[in-house]
Amino acid sequence: MARDVKKRGKPAYTNRRNRQKYLKKKDNKKKLSKSAVPIIKYTWDETKTPRENVRDMGIAFNPNDAVPIAEHRKEIIDAEPIDGVSIVVPKPEKKVTGRKKNEKQAAHIISNLEQQVKEEEEARAGQDRKFRLFHRETELCVYMLARHGEDFQAMTRDPKNLWQYTPKQWAKKIRTHKESEMCKFLETA
Repeated sequence: MARDVKKRGKPAYTNRRNRQKYLKKKDNKKKLSKSAVPIIKYTWDETKTPRENVRDMGIAFNPNDAVPIAEHRKEIIDAEPIDGVSIVVPKPEKKVTGRKKNEKQAAHIISNLEQQVKEEEEARAGQDRKFRLFHRETELCVYMLARHGEDFQAMTRDPKNLWQYTPKQWAKKIRTHKESEMCKFLETA
């Protein structure tokens, strides 16, 4: 006689219930904008599809459609037109469906995006690049400068040159060391 075993753990998969939960999550994900740009998030309309939203903002949904790529076709050799038959086959243009975009809104968004990019570029241009060396390399550069000065050939032959740096590599390392904040700190101390 078999004994009754109580089932524990997660209940069995209920097709109907889990399917509804999945569809709800999918709908919510579709509506949200995943853009990190604040103006795009702000103007995103949840009732529209992503393609319509982007078109209304004046941004290209597909960059390949925005800038046409010249197709290199092989020319037909010895193509001669026959009476009443044209050789050139016209290419059908893509139809744009849906509502027309709001020109004012699109111009505002594009100008705002361009302004943000310009500000970021100016901020990057204003920053000086910080050069840093590892602590061990800084010690090595200080030692080499004290021992050999600017003679990179002598630095190459030095027994402490374990990594077998070439004179050009030494010149670059010494230049980086002199531009670093650590060198400026050591000079002031």
